[in-house]
Parts: sequence; structure tokens; C-alpha cells
Amino acid sequence: MGNNFFFSQHHKVCSIMGCILSSESAPEDGGSPPGLNADGEIYVYVPGLRTPKYVDLKEHLQDAISADLASRLQYLRSNVLITSGKNTPASKSRRRKTSQDSPTAADLEKALVNYLPALLGFVAGGEKWTSGLVFEWTNVEDEKKETALGSVYYELLSVLHLLGMLALQEANVRLTSRPPAEGYAPKVTEESKRNAIEILLKAASYFDCALRAVLPNTPEDIKAKLPADLSEPMLIALEHQALGHGVELQLSFAVDNIKASLAVKRRLACEHVQVWKEANERIEHVPLMDGWRKKLFLFLKWKLTEAKAGAYYFHGLILNEGYEENTHAQALMWLKAAHKYLKDSQRIRLEFSTAEPTTKLPIVVPKLPEFPLALIAEPYHLPPVDPAWEKESGYEGIPTLTPDIASFLAKKDPNPKPAAMSDLRRAWPMSPPLLVTPEMVRAR
Repeated sequence: MGNNFFFSQHHKVCSIMGCILSSESAPEDGGSPPGLNADGEIYVYVPGLRTPKYVDLKEHLQDAISADLASRLQYLRSNVLITSGKNTPASKSRRRKTSQDSPTAADLEKALVNYLPALLGFVAGGEKWTSGLVFEWTNVEDEKKETALGSVYYELLSVLHLLGMLALQEANVRLTSRPPAEGYAPKVTEESKRNAIEILLKAASYFDCALRAVLPNTPEDIKAKLPADLSEPMLIALEHQALGHGVELQLSFAVDNIKASLAVKRRLACEHVQVWKEANERIEHVPLMDGWRKKLFLFLKWKLTEAKAGAYYFHGLILNEGYEENTHAQALMWLKAAHKYLKDSQRIRLEFSTAEPTTKLPIVVPKLPEFPLALIAEPYHLPPVDPAWEKESGYEGIPTLTPDIASFLAKKDPNPKPAAMSDLRRAWPMSPPLLVTPEMVRAR
């Protein structure tokens, strides 16, 4: 049984090992959907970025912190608004920007990274600092999808989420083929692919940080009000999406490497299935109320089906090399399953391109061997609190629930209440302990 059985169908849709690009029609307004370049090619789907709306921090914090610190917070957050394309009241009178002056995704990332240390001190000061202060963010694909919450934990989650989404968007740019030289087909270089893996790991680390360091400290009433974009299942799905793309690129390197064994390729292919399976399972628990999140659901389903085609194919090739009884018959079964998954992935890919969700009954297939995921994102650690907070008087350190966020400054209570008397101190004096005598032992 040769490889032509699968490859005859396999090459009709480019390659199951990655870099399968979906072409979508341009929106009516002439812009591009999130994650797409000007040519309509998509590798990493980004379901809409979220951007902040203007908040007058100086006014709300004038009685809580010093004027200098309030001005610093206002300046750093305003930079985030400006670089995200949102004008603040103070910037509306500026001259119209030229295309050369327009902020880039790198500018927005820098503004967010600069804002994060100051925000951390703000977060740890306690909810009492933000009395009456409401943070508002909106999805750029739907201005009506605004969420306003009076919690700095919501602000911190939103910042980390936006950093992760920007990284996914940058990975898509790196994986988009550049205009070819005359006489050559478009191609994504190996260097671009390796850079994309690093960027995808960075995206995964941002989502992991939100899950590991911020959500456990977020009050339950705020968790219940978080938008679907910031819910725990969505953040987990996005983290696994980033890792899934990374494993897919690793697998593409193995396929192109003549020294890579079938066992190595099968292991990567099985890891590829497991990470997309986890993303699909998590997204099922997210309330999908708009077209962008429904499209993400379809995208994840497509990637999982495509990954299964590759895993079943490589496992079938390994079985085909065996000499035991019925080995070739088993290999044929696996290769037929791979072919079926490939055809299904083509259909779902088309549905993804037209944004029409679909359902399909599962098929009974043999179980793949399981391998632990080898590609792991390096943990992203929140930066130290801005030193400007150390100059504030009348504050004391308080611990947090996770070690990722260090102890912070909170206002000292000018009239601390005395510690309540314990129940032991209220009880009657205890009787003296009983002494055991030799007579008692003999009597026993």
C-alpha cells in the first residue's frame, strides 16, 4: 500500500500540515475582517479586537491618590486609546494624521505594556479606590457590544486579552505569503514560520496569565458580568488556539525534513489533535451571540478535523510498515478514516469561509495514541508595581491570592477595630489535668 492513496486527495487542498489559507470576500465597507490581510488570506483567525473607551481617571481619583500619580495613570491609558485608533477628548483638536503618522499594532502593544505596571498598583489598591469609576471596552467589530464594569480586574483582564489578540494578529501577518519575485510562486520563509511560533507562544502566555493570575483574584460578582470574550472558557480556547497553530508549524517542519521519522511526525500530529480538541471543547461553553464568535467556533472545528486527517494518515503509514497479521488491513482502515476527515475538513473550511455554522454526527473511529503536549509557552509574569506608588503616604502592604501579583499598597484604617475575643477566652477555667497514679494502674 503506497502513499499515493492519501496524497492523491491530500494535495488538492494544499497541505494538511498547515499553511492552508482561506479566502473570504471583503466586507461591504471595504475593510478586512480581523486576522486577514489585504489579499484576503487567513492563517490565524482573530475574532475581533476589544478596545477601551475614554475614562477621566484624574477626576475620579483626585481624592484617593496624589495628583502626579493620577496624571501618570491618565497619560498611560490615553496612550492606549490613541494607539488603538480611539481619540480622547484632549486629542480631538489635533491635526488629521497622515498614513505615515498612523499608529501601528506595535505602537499599541508598547502602550499596553507601559500601562500594565501602573495598572497593577491601581488594581491592588482595592475596589474602594474605584468607587464610582467605570471602565468601558467595546469590540471593534460591533460597537454595540460594549461592556462597562466598575472593577480594575476587568481592566487588567481586558489589557492581557488585547495583548494576546495582537500577538495572534501578528502571527497571521508573519504567515502570510509575501509578493514573489518574478517567475516564482508566493512563499512563506522558514524564518517567518519560526518567528510566528515565538509570537504564538507569547499569545498563549498572555491568555495563560489572565487565567492563572487575574481570574482567581476577580470577585465573583464581576466574573458573572464579564463579556464572553473574557470568560474562562474563551480564554482557554484562545490559549489552545495559539498552541495549536504552533504545533501545526512544528509539524510542517517535520514533514519537510527528510531526516524526521514517521514516529516523530505521528507524535506531533497526535499532539495537534489533542490541542485543537481542547479548544473545541472549551468554546462549546461560551455563549456565542454574534457572528464573529460563531465564526471562531467553525474555525476551531475546521482545524480539529484537519488535524485528525494528518494524525490518522501518519498512524496508518506506521501500521503499514509492520509485518504482523492483519497489519495492512488495519492500516487501510486508518488511511480511509484519514481520507474521510480530509473531505470533512474541506467542507467545513468552505462553511467557515461563508460564515455559516453547521453540525455533523460523529463517526465511530479507532482511538489515536495519546502523547503529552511538548510545546509549552513560557509563563508570562506580571511586571513589578510602578515605583510611583511607593511615594504615596498612608498605605500598607496587603497580600493577594496568587503569587503572580505581589503584595500591594492599601489605605491604612485610621480607626482599627480591636480583635474580637476568641471562644476559648470566653470559656470557664479548665480543670487541672488528671494525674495517673500507680494505684490507678494496678486497679486497671
